[in-house]
Amino acid sequence: MKEVIRIWQEVEFQEAEKHLLIAGDTVGDCATCRCLGIDYGKTHCPECKTEFKYVTSRRIESHPGESFRIVRRFKEKRPDLIFIDYTDYKQLSGKLKGRSLLA
Repeated sequence: MKEVIRIWQEVEFQEAEKHLLIAGDTVGDCATCRCLGIDYGKTHCPECKTEFKYVTSRRIESHPGESFRIVRRFKEKRPDLIFIDYTDYKQLSGKLKGRSLLA
C-alpha cells in the first residue's frame, strides 16, 4: 500500500512558482497570473495558459492535522502534480519579495 511521506528536494523557486496551482477548499488560483476559481482537474490556467506542474494548499496551514489527507486527495485526483508545502512557499515568496525591494 502506498503512503504519503514528505520528501525535501531542491527546486528553482521561480520555476516552481510559474507552474503553481494554489488550492483553496474547492477551487484554485494560478500563481502566475492570479486567475481565480480554477478547477483542480485543469492542467493549464484558462487565462495565461500556464501548465500546472506543482500544487499547494492553503488549507494545510489552517488545518495542519489534515495535511496528509489533503495531500492524498490531491494525489488521487492529480498524480502528475508535485505537492509543495504552503508554509514553505509563503516563507520563500516573502523572503524573495523582500530581497527584491532592497536590491
